Amino acid sequence: METTITEEALDVVRRWAAVELAGDVPAYEPLLAQDFRGVGPVGFVLDRTGWSQRHLGDLVNEEFEILEPNVRWFGETAIVEGVLHQRTIARGRDASGEFRVVLVLVHERDSWVIANVQLSGPLIAPGEIAPFLKDRTA
Repeated sequence: METTITEEALDVVRRWAAVELAGDVPAYEPLLAQDFRGVGPVGFVLDRTGWSQRHLGDLVNEEFEILEPNVRWFGETAIVEGVLHQRTIARGRDASGEFRVVLVLVHERDSWVIANVQLSGPLIAPGEIAPFLKDRTA
């Protein structure tokens, strides 16, 4: 694909990260597809309204950026993968860290929009044991 189309996709991702950082609920409107789904880092699934309205509760992002974004094209669908770096307070707890993020972008309403966000993590170093793994010997 042309570099300009890839830059358009990356611009959508940058705008989404800015909206996440600001917690600007109305600003999600032009960014998320009508049938958007977002999967959080612990597996919860939210629709378009639920994703944006989580900022109306006790979610505060102090830092939120996408590092190392990589765009792959499948026809007219863009898959953007990268690392989400966040400094976040959620439900009164520190939810800061780095997470793998995948965004699916499609063309809708005459512009590129996000159809899906998938977060996983937090990222751990190679060889490190994930905190959810339990010792079977205990």
